[in-house]
Amino acid sequence: EKRVRAGDERAVGAVAEAGRMLGRVLSGAVNLLDPDAVVLGGIYRNLMPWLAAPADEELTGRVVSGLWAPGAGRLRASSVAGDAARGAAALVMTDVLADPVAYARPAPA
Repeated sequence: EKRVRAGDERAVGAVAEAGRMLGRVLSGAVNLLDPDAVVLGGIYRNLMPWLAAPADEELTGRVVSGLWAPGAGRLRASSVAGDAARGAAALVMTDVLADPVAYARPAPA
């Protein structure tokens, strides 16, 4: 990341190529699942300024629904806290929905 931020041509080129490959890989999942957005976290979040355009271009060319358009905001970086909190809440909801009786309060006597 430091080399990309410093403008190292090889590093910037490598990250752009990684963005293209990422877009190719993600296009399969987008075509299968048709999500409203693709949110990238971890190291991808920090590299989004360099990854986003090439990944978005690949997604635009490969997503068959025609709903993916460059710059539409469907590919974005995660927020540091918000997405993690939503993910944690989703895990809890999955447990509750899988066995709601375990989380039910006993009826008053």
